[in-house]
Amino acid sequence: MAKAQNSVETNKKEQPSDAEILAKMELFAEVLARVRDNYVTEVSEKQLVEHALNGALASLDPHSNYSPPAEFTEQREAAKREYGGLGIEVSMEGGLVKVNYAIEEGPAYAAGIRSGDYITAVAGDSVLGKDLNAAVENMRGLAGEPVTVTVLTGQSAPRDIIVTRAQVRGRAVRHRIEQGLGYVFIETFNNDRLTEDLEKALKELEAELGGTIPGLIIDVRGNRGGLLTQSVSVSSLFLDGGEVLSARGRTDIDTQRYHAEAGELYPEMPIVVLVNSGSASAAEIVAGALQDRGRAVIIGRRSFGKGSVQSVIPLQENGGALRITTQRYYTPSGNSIQGRGIMPDFLVAAQPDKGELRKRFREDSLPNSLINPDDTDYEEDYDAILYPSEDEAESVDFQLRKAIDVLKTSRYQALLQAQNQFPGQNLPKSAFLQ
Repeated sequence: MAKAQNSVETNKKEQPSDAEILAKMELFAEVLARVRDNYVTEVSEKQLVEHALNGALASLDPHSNYSPPAEFTEQREAAKREYGGLGIEVSMEGGLVKVNYAIEEGPAYAAGIRSGDYITAVAGDSVLGKDLNAAVENMRGLAGEPVTVTVLTGQSAPRDIIVTRAQVRGRAVRHRIEQGLGYVFIETFNNDRLTEDLEKALKELEAELGGTIPGLIIDVRGNRGGLLTQSVSVSSLFLDGGEVLSARGRTDIDTQRYHAEAGELYPEMPIVVLVNSGSASAAEIVAGALQDRGRAVIIGRRSFGKGSVQSVIPLQENGGALRITTQRYYTPSGNSIQGRGIMPDFLVAAQPDKGELRKRFREDSLPNSLINPDDTDYEEDYDAILYPSEDEAESVDFQLRKAIDVLKTSRYQALLQAQNQFPGQNLPKSAFLQ
């Protein structure tokens, strides 16, 4: 009991007194006045204060900041605006914009534009000589506004079609069969119907594969995350209840726990999740949950490590807002995602080994990123990484190929048993990386 009291007293002594805080505020005011009066050019006191606030917040972590009133108002207005598009997925081919896919509920499809069509001009402006971003720039705009696109179909003469822009929910999931296995690519979790679309894709794969999916590859490489609710519901498709993640704040009362719903879809189906250094946030939550719960083998490279939660706090006195980090994400086993990311069970590179360590941009690359106190197994074992050979064709997705190999061999069960959630069965992972 005495020890606890001493700890409290020590913490109290570490807190600065009101007099010390006041002295620091007076120092800040003096520095502000000196800069205002003596700097080589005139400076705005208002901007200096705002920059000082952001400097203080940036010293905490790279995701905390202050938005002045005008900026915060613009952010809220932008969130209310309904920006729209045509509902098509496109690429450049022969100098023209090719329609690769027209979403059936989208305005372009309703206007008669189909996959395989070519767009030669937008609002009378030819796309020839432009890169893809510049060519499609005029397609975007406010929902409800019309735009004229010139369309070429087959050998027919080009025709002008008026399409009214609309908010269109793009495809968040793409699926196909890979060597008799199911493959789904999740581009983003920023789609409130992602889980619904994923379940539909799985049902289609099941039908195409004769009623059973012998193995599934979930590809979240380059997925920057999105809605927390979708990461939980996606995980629920492959878990029979239980914890998906916890978000923990400064004290125990700030902890929130998120659980999967009971009744997973395919309890016997082997699953591999593909990740890389671009897999972040919600993508890491799913990968971490399926790995910790022994439901999937993770293949690829260590993920990004965005494991913090930011809250936006409006400041009533001046109309601005404070965006600060209030929680961290933890996997079901209690591992913090922040800075560490998700470590694959099977380290596989996408490119051949050039004999040089290539620096990857991750959360821990950011200035003042929150440090994860648990630094065990933090860095990749570069000797264990499997690289494609230098004569491997660039068109070959080596990581995907290895995922297929794992699902089709006993290596899947071996890697699954080597995961840390199987006490007493922790086989050396390097034994399966030959």
